[in-house]
Amino acid sequence: MRQHDDIESNDTMHDEELESRIRREVIIVDDILNDNEEEGFYDEEHEAHESGESGEAQSKKREHTWMLFTTGGILTEGTRRLSRYFIAIAIMCFLSIFLTFMSLNADREYRRREKYATVLYERSVLKEELRYSLSSKKAITERLKSHNITLVDLSKDSRLVEK
Repeated sequence: MRQHDDIESNDTMHDEELESRIRREVIIVDDILNDNEEEGFYDEEHEAHESGESGEAQSKKREHTWMLFTTGGILTEGTRRLSRYFIAIAIMCFLSIFLTFMSLNADREYRRREKYATVLYERSVLKEELRYSLSSKKAITERLKSHNITLVDLSKDSRLVEK
């Protein structure tokens, strides 16, 4: 029992030491936000942690993060005047990546259609060969023989009589 009490007292001492360290810790914040905004933000953050990160607090936090990026609040004074250029470069990079993927997709589609056109051309050649073989004199005489019809060739001296 004595050992159990020692463990509990040791745990409580550890917890108290941890809490005192947290209280003594110094938080350094850049001069991006004025004092009122800082207090409001940290109050909201503290409330969000207390209430278990409620949905409303999370959306405010996301909104604040979005505002930092869109208004240039994340940038230092030296780079703040260049924020428009950063945005333009980001847009150009996005467009470059988008156009690259579109080009790759168009190239893939072109190769697929070219392959399909080659297959169609080969089929048309095969059909022409088949049609030619069916229309040859030998093939025609064989088909006529199968129907008991004889084909008689006209001689050069014969005449065709028209009515």
